[in-house]
Amino acid sequence: MKRSKCFKSLLFVSLLLLVMASLMGCASKPASGGAQGSAAGGSNGKTDNGASGAGDAKKQYKIGVAAQGLSHEFIKALAESMQSKAKELHVNLQIMDSEDKIETQLSQVDSLVSQKVDALILNSVDFVGSGPAVDKAKKAGIPVVEVITFTKNENYDVFVGTDPKQSGVMMGDYLAKALNGKGKVALLQGQIGHSAEITRGAGLKESLFDKYPDVKLVTQQTANWNRDEALRISEDWLQRFPDINAIAAQNDEMAMGALQAVKASGRKDIIVCGIDGIPDALQAVKDGRLGSTILDNVTSEGKRAVEVAVGLIEGKKFNKKRTGRLRPDYEGQCRPVSKKIKQKISSQPII
Repeated sequence: MKRSKCFKSLLFVSLLLLVMASLMGCASKPASGGAQGSAAGGSNGKTDNGASGAGDAKKQYKIGVAAQGLSHEFIKALAESMQSKAKELHVNLQIMDSEDKIETQLSQVDSLVSQKVDALILNSVDFVGSGPAVDKAKKAGIPVVEVITFTKNENYDVFVGTDPKQSGVMMGDYLAKALNGKGKVALLQGQIGHSAEITRGAGLKESLFDKYPDVKLVTQQTANWNRDEALRISEDWLQRFPDINAIAAQNDEMAMGALQAVKASGRKDIIVCGIDGIPDALQAVKDGRLGSTILDNVTSEGKRAVEVAVGLIEGKKFNKKRTGRLRPDYEGQCRPVSKKIKQKISSQPII
């Protein structure tokens, strides 16, 4: 009887140990379908591009972006292209809107540095004023890519974009032909101190006003890259300077504002030119309403900036300035003052 009870006790203990071992084995298996790593495409299991297995696990990089101002259509397109490439590369991209303010941009870069981002993409607000942001990041060991705009401080690692001076040169070349080397021009400037305002202005002066003494700059004023400001300024100019032959705008947003003012005035003899190649401007050129625009492939530049930032994080080397050559490739015809002149004008970065 005692032997039977002992046998039963041993059997019960054995079964209990077996159940406990089974439960421990289940607990040690990884759970499937977890959310870990999903923000970067996943480091566990299968990633968005179909890769799987522990050998493919990769750190998700965090890249900070300080963008000049997302209220501008051109800069908004830049941000969207960067987001697209970041998603493709499984990069955590944090974009901050500097709202065209130097102080805001510097503060945002301070914040990104304190967050220990792996790289900084800077779309600078000001040629000089945004320079300290570069030193702040570099001092923290963070690689810096400048995109579209650049700073006087060349401590950055790589600049991605086109040469903005050449855009001004091309605009000047077009206007010289359209005006037959003689006329009165008003200039809508971008934000004063911005690298594109400085360099596009220099290019226009070099190719138009310096080369053609009979082409006069009658007035100039900043409209801060803004369409509404350009509309108001152009309306005033058309009253004060009724003999204006052309309005040159340092970006398309301002050109579209000027075009609206010219249309409202009933004038059909004034040519308006812009730079950037935003959709509104491209359509206006095709429709024969806008004289010309300079196409800047911002989508390509934004994507390349993210690629370069990732490359720098991974220790790759690049040329310091990845600027593209300017070439005619826009299929729409530019409408000149003289109908004898038709010229295709655009710029596209080759990066």
